[in-house]
Amino acid sequence: MNSKKARVGIVIVTFNSAEVFALAIESLIKTRSDTEFVVAAIDNASRPAERAAVQATFEHAVAQQGLQGKFFQQDKNLGFSGGNNIGIQYCLADPTITHICLLNSDVIVTDHWLDYLVAADKDAIGPLTNASNNEQGIPIPYHLGDRNRLGEGSAALDMPVLAEFAIRRREGWLGLTVDSDFLSYYCVLFSRELLERVGALDERFFPGAYEDDDHCVRILQGGFKMHVARDVYIHHWGSASFGKLDVAEAQGFAAQNRARFEEKHGRAWQDRTRLSVTAWMQDSLFAIASPKRFPIHLETHHLYARQMRTLVEGLEAYSKHLNGEIARWQAEQMNDLRSLVMGRYIDEPVSAASLLPVINGIDADIEQYLLTDGEGVSPEVVQRMKVRFESFANELDALVARTSRTARELTAMQAARSQDKPLSFKQRVTNRLARAARFPTSKVSRLVRGYELLQLLRHGDGILFFAPYPTKERERDGYFQRVKAIDSLFPSKHRVYCDVRGHPEAKPFIERAAHNAWVLNISLASRNQQRLVALLARRFKRVYFHSVLRMPNAAAEAALRAPGLKWVLDVHGVVPEEFRMHNDFFSARIHDDCERMAVENASRVIVVSQAMGNYLAHKYRELLRAKVIVLPIFALEEGSEGARPYKDGRPTVIYAGGTQKWQNVPAMMNVVARALDHADWWMYTPDVEVMRNAAAPEVQNHPNFHVASATRAELNEVYQQCHFGFILRDDMVVNHVSCPTKLIEYLAFGIVPIVDTPNIGDFNTYGMRYVSVEDFAKGRIPDAATRMEMAAHNRAICERLVEQKATGEKELIEALT
Repeated sequence: MNSKKARVGIVIVTFNSAEVFALAIESLIKTRSDTEFVVAAIDNASRPAERAAVQATFEHAVAQQGLQGKFFQQDKNLGFSGGNNIGIQYCLADPTITHICLLNSDVIVTDHWLDYLVAADKDAIGPLTNASNNEQGIPIPYHLGDRNRLGEGSAALDMPVLAEFAIRRREGWLGLTVDSDFLSYYCVLFSRELLERVGALDERFFPGAYEDDDHCVRILQGGFKMHVARDVYIHHWGSASFGKLDVAEAQGFAAQNRARFEEKHGRAWQDRTRLSVTAWMQDSLFAIASPKRFPIHLETHHLYARQMRTLVEGLEAYSKHLNGEIARWQAEQMNDLRSLVMGRYIDEPVSAASLLPVINGIDADIEQYLLTDGEGVSPEVVQRMKVRFESFANELDALVARTSRTARELTAMQAARSQDKPLSFKQRVTNRLARAARFPTSKVSRLVRGYELLQLLRHGDGILFFAPYPTKERERDGYFQRVKAIDSLFPSKHRVYCDVRGHPEAKPFIERAAHNAWVLNISLASRNQQRLVALLARRFKRVYFHSVLRMPNAAAEAALRAPGLKWVLDVHGVVPEEFRMHNDFFSARIHDDCERMAVENASRVIVVSQAMGNYLAHKYRELLRAKVIVLPIFALEEGSEGARPYKDGRPTVIYAGGTQKWQNVPAMMNVVARALDHADWWMYTPDVEVMRNAAAPEVQNHPNFHVASATRAELNEVYQQCHFGFILRDDMVVNHVSCPTKLIEYLAFGIVPIVDTPNIGDFNTYGMRYVSVEDFAKGRIPDAATRMEMAAHNRAICERLVEQKATGEKELIEALT
């Protein structure tokens, strides 16, 4: 490597860190380098023994090992900036020096590290390492050695494993140099021109912290650019000098310097947690686009995913802890025991969804691409994954911001509490009751909850629902999506949810669920609780059963005995038939009896499709006396109606869903295998590995076949590019009466369904246009113009479903008011 034209001045500042300084000097001497360099070593007023050891190490290297440079002993600690500025001035005084490198005393460099950085020919550039708080920090698979044994020198370390990793890293990401707006100054190489124009470090950031942030801002303001060499790696022990400071003292300096930075530049300092995601993204996108796969690509990807999971799990757990502490503090301040005992709603405040599924989805998709041999992925795939990484980084930013805000809020509450005046007698009594009320089994708690129940009985004007409450944690389940949709129709009424359980649980009998909503945790072993349910049914005179599954129990029977009752059964599918499918004829008979009682005696029976209503009419004939309301539940979003030409003459086929048995994945894969070359196949599922393994090996490795996961928002974007969608269902009564949300989504987004039976709910009756699996497998695929016509026809079905939904909601509201 020819780097002989360059001459680099390396500046190393040390403070009470003689052991790591010796390792850094040793690595500079022993590693291969074609670039000439001199070293300016500055001891920042270390303890006498440390000073002597550092000076001895440096002088031995100069006298015996050919190191060029000068040692500077300081009698006063000048801080990170002041110490480095001495070395910068020394280097700038030598006109032969072309570059200046600031290098921490606690690093170990690797072969040709300096050659690579110089050859990149950038204004400012830094390598990767194992310990950095920006995108330069990467997870590593090696263990160099015990930090407590550094005094024994390099002999106590596994130096070959570091050298091997640096070589593998270089090979896997060769040529990847990326722009950055911040470099960590554990190792940074500057051009001479940059330092001459921008200047040295600001010594007001004493003893250290935020001086690199400040200098980077000044570099960008000066018109220079900064880069990260993602194919160069050195090891960094981290905090060898600053770790010697007292923790409280170091935190105080950091807070002062942060305030100084914000005042100087007139802007808030930005947290850099998201840059861990940036590192993962930059490495992953380069790897999947590379025509050659290296083992280190997949190995590093797995390390990133594990690192992200650990980070997010820790942040989410800490955030949950902080919110719990705030709730406890707030509860102790309440004077209203009713509010104190009933507390916040059991589903409020709404907790943000965990980011772990997002990480798992990205992990699975990148792994899939890295396991594919041959050419790298297309630019479209790279762009799509980039959007997902950036979305994850934004969500991580939001999590960090929420957690920081909550921590500040708790700190402020604790500070205010410490300054409170002595409590009055009334306040002391209230706080004592508050502490007792925190336990659901306490007398205070039971009395207040009893009062809450009495208030419900007194006010009336409510609906008794037999179903668990649809909390945020349950919203992915289709059953609870319907429960929540019905709940939203009656916001002004008292809604009481009877969650009936066969065995007692350590839960209070009554809990707040939301505004105007409560949950009764009913144990079938308690006759008193059943009597209270019967009282509520008599008072409300309205009962709603979500599925016949909620009917065969003593609490429901007690409620149904209330005189003058209006009651509704929401069928939720052909439950007895499903039991028969699983050979559970005893349960089928029980639920048949409940269903028969409903069609004879209920005020209304709610179904998701007219086909379901027809099924009940055929099954029970003259016994069906309840009025049937057709009420499909869906949230309709529509895609573009613009032209979607086939790409290279091939349509794009999508599947979006799980891998459950009833999704008929084997039949789907059979179609894919038979028509593999006729289309691009995108399978979106949370069960990426299961879906991929369901395909034949020749399908898995084919460039037309892709398996990935996606969020709801991402799917809406993907739908806009798709032409056909799988919706395979067995030709059986369970499917004849259903109303799949996925099928509605396909039609709304202009995706023509591929079906093995068109007898799904009301869609065939409404004239849905589709392609059969057999036709598609044999290559009998509609051309682009015909497909557009089919999609436009199917959109009219969505309009009809919207009208049907509105009518059903209106009829249900009228029935229960």
